[in-house]
Amino acid sequence: MNIRALASITLAATLLLGTAGCGIFVDAATLKPYSASDGLNVDVGGLQLRNVLVITDESGDASLVFTSVNNTTNVQYLTVQFRTETPVDLTVVANEGITKVGLADGNPAIATGTALKAGQYVDIYFQYGGQDGVAMAIPVLDASHSLYALYAPSLFIPEPVVTPSATPSPTPEG
Repeated sequence: MNIRALASITLAATLLLGTAGCGIFVDAATLKPYSASDGLNVDVGGLQLRNVLVITDESGDASLVFTSVNNTTNVQYLTVQFRTETPVDLTVVANEGITKVGLADGNPAIATGTALKAGQYVDIYFQYGGQDGVAMAIPVLDASHSLYALYAPSLFIPEPVVTPSATPSPTPEG
């Protein structure tokens, strides 16, 4: 009888470990970092760029959208290079703390003439100061969704450039 009890306990323990312990040697997916939104996260030195994505529309231009968290003690000038057929360079100001970049946030970053299409990924290189740069394949979305409609690059109206008059003004006599 003791052998039967021991065999039953051994069988129950084997079944319990075999069915409940199948995840003992597998990494939990909750421990792996990931971007929980449509965009990607990019870290460049002391700058953390969050939810980086590109919005495009039929204009052929692209609007860069992200939030930067500047953990440095100075304002940083982030160089952003779209690595398309015709590379486009932008400079984005990252103030201390949090800075939102995007047309709807009053801080547009528009790359003209990229001819990007929704569904693509575009290689973008981020770099500032003497920090090593980071290249990432950033998703391109279109402005058809109401969430992104306010970031459409075709909504961007640049500030008018005032050029001085070429004709001299008359000098007063007297």
